[in-house]
Amino acid sequence: MAATVEEQERSDVQHARGRLTARERLDILFDHATFRETGPIGAGVVTGEGLVQGRPVTAFSQDVTDASGIMTQDHATKIASLIDHAVSMGAPVVGLYDSPGVALDDGLLGLGAQSNMIQCQALAQGKVPQLALVFGATAGMAALSPALADVTFMLERAAALHLAGPDVLRRATGEIASADALGGSTLHAIHTGMADRVFADEVELLFAAHDLLDLLPSSVGASTPLIFTADPPHREEPGLDQLVPLDPAEPYDMRELARALVDERELFDVQPQHAANLVCALGRVEGRAVGILGTQPMVLAGTIDSAAARKAARFAGFCGRYGLPMVMLLDSPGFLPGTAEEARGIVREAGNMMAALARAPGPRITIITRRAIGPVWAVFASRRTTLDHCYAWPGAEIAVMNTAAAAELLFDDTDDQKKRDYAARIADPSHAVDAGFVDAVIRPAATRRTIAEVLRHVAHAQGSGSLLPTPSPDGAGYTRERDRNG
Repeated sequence: MAATVEEQERSDVQHARGRLTARERLDILFDHATFRETGPIGAGVVTGEGLVQGRPVTAFSQDVTDASGIMTQDHATKIASLIDHAVSMGAPVVGLYDSPGVALDDGLLGLGAQSNMIQCQALAQGKVPQLALVFGATAGMAALSPALADVTFMLERAAALHLAGPDVLRRATGEIASADALGGSTLHAIHTGMADRVFADEVELLFAAHDLLDLLPSSVGASTPLIFTADPPHREEPGLDQLVPLDPAEPYDMRELARALVDERELFDVQPQHAANLVCALGRVEGRAVGILGTQPMVLAGTIDSAAARKAARFAGFCGRYGLPMVMLLDSPGFLPGTAEEARGIVREAGNMMAALARAPGPRITIITRRAIGPVWAVFASRRTTLDHCYAWPGAEIAVMNTAAAAELLFDDTDDQKKRDYAARIADPSHAVDAGFVDAVIRPAATRRTIAEVLRHVAHAQGSGSLLPTPSPDGAGYTRERDRNG
C-alpha cells in the first residue's frame, strides 16, 4: 500500500508540473484499452504493444515517476528487446522520451546496454517506422536515439536534444549556454531540422503521432491503409486557375495548392519551419497516402539552397522506404547561387538530393506551375520509368536557363524579334510536350483529378502492390471509411 501511495505522490508531482505520466501518454496514443505492457515491470520505462486505429504498434515510454526515469542497464535492455520484437512482428516503434539521463553508477555496463539499444534502432531503420516523441531534456548518448527515428516530435519549452548539457559544457570548455540554446525545440525546428514538428501541448503531440501512423505502413513492404472519404477524387478547384500571379516576380503560397490536392484538404506538414523554401508534407489522394514535395515561391522565390536540398533528400528517402508515391510541385528558378552556398557544399547536397529522388521506388508525379529552370527541372521532373508522370500548367516556363539570359547568349543585340519569338516559345509549355518531357498541359483546376487518375492507373498496373492495400490477417494493410467525427 505504501508503494501505491508513493506512486500516487509522484504522479501528483508530475501533474503539478502540468505534465502527463508515462502511462497516461500511452493511454492517449493507443486505442482504448488495447495497450498491453510487456517485459519486466519497472526500470524507469514502460514497454508494450497495442492498437492504433486497429493496427498493431509497439511503444516505450520513459517514466519519471519510476526511479526518476534514469536510463539504467535494465532500462536500455527493455527498450532494445521491444525494438527487436517490433521488427519481428512488423510493427512501428514509438519512443516516448522523458528521462533526466544515464545512471553513472552503472558504468560501462550501462553504456554498453545503451549502445546495444541504439544499434538495435539503427538495424531497425528501413524495416519498421520509428517515431520519437520527446517530452523532456535528452542529453549525451541518449540524444542519438531520437536522431535515428524516421520522424521526431518535440514538446515546446520542455524538450531538448544535445550531446552536452549546460553543466557539462561549462566544465569542459568554460562556455555558458542554456539548454534551449544547445538543443531546444526552436533550434531543432528551425536550424537543424531534427524536430520534424514542435507542439505546445502533450495531447496535441500524441494525437499528431496517431495521425502520422495512419499515413504509414506497419513495416517496409506492407501497404498503407486505404481510407475512403466523401471527398471525390474528381473534385475541381477553380481557385487554382488564379493561384499563379500574372506578375512572374510575385510570390504565392505553394501550400495552398498542396491542400487543394489532398483528401479533405488535410495536410500533414513535415519540418515546416526548417528550410521553408521547400514544402514537405503527407496527405491522401483518393484514400492513398502520398508524399508531397514542393518549392515555395514565398521563401527565396522557391530557389533551392543546401538546407532545402538536404531536407528534400531526407524526405525522399523516407517516402522511398515506405513505398509512398511522391507528388512534386515545382516553381523554381534554380539552385541558389553564391559563394556562401558553394562553401556549404550545395553541389554535393544537390547531387544527394537527385540521388535520393532517383532511388525512391514509388511513382512520381510532377506538376510544373510556373518555372522549371535548369538543374531543378532535371532533379524534380525528369522521368525515370513509365510510372513517372509530368504535367505543366498553361504558361509554365520550362528551359535550360532563364529565358532572358538565354536569349542574350543566343542572339545578337540587334535580334530583338528573335529574342521575343524565343521567349514566347519557351513560355508555352507545349514545346516540352512535343519533345516528350511533359505528358500534357492541364488546367490548374483539374490537377487533383489528374493526380488521382495517375495513381489509380499505377495501382492497376501494379496489381495488389504497395499502392493498393488489401486486407491482411496481421493488420499490415486494410481499407476503412474515415470517421468524419474524429
